[in-house]
Amino acid sequence: MDNIIHILAAELGQPENYVNNVVKLLDEGNTIPFIARYRKEMHGAMDDTVLRDLFDRLNYLRNLDKRGRRSSGPSRSRAS
Repeated sequence: MDNIIHILAAELGQPENYVNNVVKLLDEGNTIPFIARYRKEMHGAMDDTVLRDLFDRLNYLRNLDKRGRRSSGPSRSRAS
């Protein structure tokens, strides 16, 4: 998870602690508009567009990570 936070912070040009805060808020079920309006102290100056980009990229990276872990499981040999 820390790797995903690091990647998101670098891609969005935001401090890692703010990105981590937003990820936690999203994981708790908070919406982008709510976070943008009422949790500014937790994300600095991110507007709803940046928050939406973070949300979309977070989902993409998590899905990519899941697929990578799934495909690196025990390999099955095919019967010829």
